[in-house]
Amino acid sequence: MAKKVSAASRINLGKAVENYRREGVDQVELDQIVVIPGHNPRGYATGDSAFEGPAFEALVQSIQSFGDVFQPIVLRRKSSSNLYELIAGERRWRAAKAAGLTHISALVHELDDDQIVRIAREENELRESVSGIDLLFASLDQLANRLEVPVRELRSVLIRARDTGPDFAEGSPEGRVGQWIKALGLPSLATLVRSSRLLELTPDERQAMREGLSQQAALALLDLEDHPKRGELLRQALAEGWSAQQLRERIVQLQGKEISGVQQLARDVRQQLKPRQLARLPIRKQQRVERLLEELHKILNESS
Repeated sequence: MAKKVSAASRINLGKAVENYRREGVDQVELDQIVVIPGHNPRGYATGDSAFEGPAFEALVQSIQSFGDVFQPIVLRRKSSSNLYELIAGERRWRAAKAAGLTHISALVHELDDDQIVRIAREENELRESVSGIDLLFASLDQLANRLEVPVRELRSVLIRARDTGPDFAEGSPEGRVGQWIKALGLPSLATLVRSSRLLELTPDERQAMREGLSQQAALALLDLEDHPKRGELLRQALAEGWSAQQLRERIVQLQGKEISGVQQLARDVRQQLKPRQLARLPIRKQQRVERLLEELHKILNESS
């Protein structure tokens, strides 16, 4: 059970104690706190390794010295139990356990699922140690969960929602995209469509983004799809400190040597066959495109 803070015996900082009492901070047993799987962007992609290293050890020593954390963690009561779900402050909670504490200062709030997602992301966005790529993947994962679709299918859902707009049924994943983007405080749909391409990055490419590879450079790498030299090009770009533009130029050179005229034309046409672009054509041209596509489909089937 949580008990009202009596911080004087734990932190020898009178002003902090006074503030804690005024804000209604509780002391909660560490063993009563549970982590919500996949909730914290900090550990989303790297697991427990996100809570290791010199900075984490320094935090442990600080907590050992003062007997508590300087900033309370945020919890909500877990329904039908005496446990609490950790909303914000997993690093502090882990450090307190490593420091040998039994209780930790906490703010216990009544929060719904949408609120806890926003609190966790907003807190982590203020911390430089949380990489943008982990925040992005956590946000996309949370959106996929709300839409009840696999993460691997999320980009297709976002594209259909962008290109077709309100034509989808209200209860469909595409019809609920706008609602959940707003509820979760995510960027615009157009931004998410572009950023969701990064879900196709390899583990090495994701790690490179954590270490400073720009989003523009990562997106350029995706243009190589399953090219055998994709990994080699990444290593060379990191070793020589290429800019996104330099990497893009090398990719164009590589593609130019190996992509035939027919392949390039097919790529160009594919980009032009998006529903929104087709809808802008006059009816007569739409009908002509339909006839040409039917003819192309027939030719390809005959050759297979």
